[in-house]
Amino acid sequence: MGLIRFVSLVLLSHLLLLKCDHGYGVTKMSESTGLMEDPKLGIVCTIDDLHVGKTITFHVPTKDPSSLPHFLPREEADSIPFSVEEFPNLLQLFSISQNSPQAKAIKRTLEDCESKPPIKQVKFCATSLESMVDSVRAFFGSESPFKALATTSLTKSNYTFLDVKEVSISKTMVLVCHNTPYPYAVFYCHDLGDTKVFEISLGGHENGETAAAFFVCHMDTSGFAPDNMVFRLLGIKQGTSPVCHYVFPQDLLWVPY
Repeated sequence: MGLIRFVSLVLLSHLLLLKCDHGYGVTKMSESTGLMEDPKLGIVCTIDDLHVGKTITFHVPTKDPSSLPHFLPREEADSIPFSVEEFPNLLQLFSISQNSPQAKAIKRTLEDCESKPPIKQVKFCATSLESMVDSVRAFFGSESPFKALATTSLTKSNYTFLDVKEVSISKTMVLVCHNTPYPYAVFYCHDLGDTKVFEISLGGHENGETAAAFFVCHMDTSGFAPDNMVFRLLGIKQGTSPVCHYVFPQDLLWVPY
């Protein structure tokens, strides 16, 4: 199966930062760390929390994963302007009111995609599946194999860790692509620096359902802001412990192998 077809199937079949003991909602991503800016609203934990028997509560979105915007064919996506400068014209094109929540979300996506990445970080926005795969290939190198990982779409809220294993990667290069608000599928992608990836086998309490979730652990937090909320939430200090967070089902994790 071709890589683009494989990733397309992953996106179709998959669609939450909170401390590993509590459930919350969803918030936006910090460009500098890849962590949620408000840890109360997602899943953050220390690497010691990733063990068999750990029980956590996920906030399960009520929105049907299949209702998320799909990628446009590359030719069609490339024919549509994608810039803050074209924002008024884009609203007209998509028949979106200027003061609507949708308009604000679109503008934020465009601004994030045009912003300069932090020093030593790679970032890009993909407006088609083909462009995402091409950019990922350029990041890892044309001769380096890579694959996409995605968390299973969860249907229940309470899960227990049945198995925890570190994903073997050939080099410490990991990319995450976040599904961002836009009329068609757009992914904001950035590298994660010194990171370990863990695959967690989850067991559902209600009906015995099983699922797979991925966590990424930032091994060096010395570059995080000292007042970052994750440190207060986890009761740790800057640079003293890895910080791990859940990879949302609607996002893609790219790793070399």
